[in-house]
Amino acid sequence: MTVNLLKKLIMTNEYELPCDEVHFLVDQYAEMKLRGDDVEGLMPMVKHHLDMCRDCLEEYEALVAALEFEENL
Repeated sequence: MTVNLLKKLIMTNEYELPCDEVHFLVDQYAEMKLRGDDVEGLMPMVKHHLDMCRDCLEEYEALVAALEFEENL
């Protein structure tokens, strides 16, 4: 747990997106990712936030799973 906290502190940027902004963008991010777009390059701050925030990552993963399920109907 301490190692993870230290890694997150090292990865901290001067400006970071707050969760509410990521919630606003996560659907676009997920759709772009599923299309094969370079989301890490196009939306690096969202990617960084997802790497740092477990709650937002779980929301993103649930959204991706729902979109993948919908595509397979």
